[in-house]
Amino acid sequence: MKAKHSIALAATLALSAPPATAATDSAPSRGDPRRLGDAQAVMVHLFEWRWDDIATECETHLGPAGIDAVQVSPANEHIALDGVDGAWWARYQPVSYALTSRSGDREAFAEMVERCDAAGVAIVADGVINHMAGIGEGVGIAGTAYAPFHYAELYRRDDFHHCGRHGNDQIHSYQDRDEVQTCHLLGLADLATEREAVRDTIADYLQSLLDLGVAGLRIDAAKHMPAADVAAILERLEGDPYVFQEVIDPGSEPIKKWEYAPAAAVTEFGYSHHLAQAIASGDLAGLETLGRGDDWLADDALVFVDNHDKQRGHVGGGMLMHRDALYPLANVFMLAWPYGTPKLMSSYTFDDGDQGPPALAEEGWRTRRVHGEDGLGCLAHDELERRGWVCEHRWPEISAMVGFREAVGDAPLTHWQADGASRIAFARGDRGFVAMNRAEATWAATLDTGLPAGEYCNLLDDCATRVTVDAAGRAGFAVPRDAAVALRADRPAP
Repeated sequence: MKAKHSIALAATLALSAPPATAATDSAPSRGDPRRLGDAQAVMVHLFEWRWDDIATECETHLGPAGIDAVQVSPANEHIALDGVDGAWWARYQPVSYALTSRSGDREAFAEMVERCDAAGVAIVADGVINHMAGIGEGVGIAGTAYAPFHYAELYRRDDFHHCGRHGNDQIHSYQDRDEVQTCHLLGLADLATEREAVRDTIADYLQSLLDLGVAGLRIDAAKHMPAADVAAILERLEGDPYVFQEVIDPGSEPIKKWEYAPAAAVTEFGYSHHLAQAIASGDLAGLETLGRGDDWLADDALVFVDNHDKQRGHVGGGMLMHRDALYPLANVFMLAWPYGTPKLMSSYTFDDGDQGPPALAEEGWRTRRVHGEDGLGCLAHDELERRGWVCEHRWPEISAMVGFREAVGDAPLTHWQADGASRIAFARGDRGFVAMNRAEATWAATLDTGLPAGEYCNLLDDCATRVTVDAAGRAGFAVPRDAAVALRADRPAP
């Protein structure tokens, strides 16, 4: 059966009504994979969190906050941690498809899926299917031995590519399509995904995740597999999960993001770069065309301000992250703007790009709890210089805008207004309004909000600022420097 959430499929799905209106029977509910990709859906990547912590987070924050899904780190058995000092990229070196990882075992994974589903939060699993662990010998975290091109009973030498280039079969030129898709990425054993037996084995693994209740899949390193190979694997899956494919397309290479769009949603890496450049430079007016035009994927693209790779400088420059003062403002825009399925990043601090999650070598690199005996272990804003969990998705501005996106639903973009390059405002139909200021002085202006007449308050300062909208939908604003105002029609001032 088809496993794609394509443009055609998205068009058949009824959009959930905003909270002020009762939902129809045909509208998919939160936690339903059909809702992912809809106008109001929001995902969060709880990068390297343990399964038990994710389950607790679904129940205590994500469900109540209205977040629809969690992307979790790869669940498969990976290389041991001692030899790599607990590096995060160990998770992306599969040794077997047993569900034992740094985050927990199969039982804990299944319990997480069940508890999150009960809280209305879907689980999106990270499928590492382009390759296996680095070529060499070792024992995985669950005790599975591996040798060059031999991984348990899964694969043998003929199941891998051997491109015969550069003496070590590694990728050297990203301008060579064949090399990118048949040589070994960073020394990782590249699976021959054109082989029917390999496709079957991969599909069996992904199906095992779906059978446990996983609602969606991220296809890691999709660019390193021909689009036809990825599509052939997805077509083997039963059910109708939400799928998005990681395709890093800088625009200067022969492999293009458009190739993968017919099979499932695709990551729009250009979005984070364009948004970061606009926010950092103050050219907010240039955001008017973000997501519109031939340079962009369709509306079911997966978008983000930052992700785990971009945080570590692996995908070019032009990025904002939790260390940057303007990071909340970028997330405000992403959650207000009607393009793509937004994915929030929830990460941890690090001193170098290889460091894994908070853990100690003397404890076997056992990941520290987020929800521990001492309560929630998230760093405060003024503590980000030390090691620990950041929990950006819990920041008040971001949480408020998750609710905003739910409330505005599929309402169209209206009332675009720009005062020079650094001050913009826009409405989402008659359901919501946002104004943003990157100029040096406070923006004092009367703006068209598109909202019904009434008294509202700014969601982004805990309703400290009140705004009166007149019968014509206009209101006076004083938006501080590097700040925003967000109003919801269904949230009048108390």
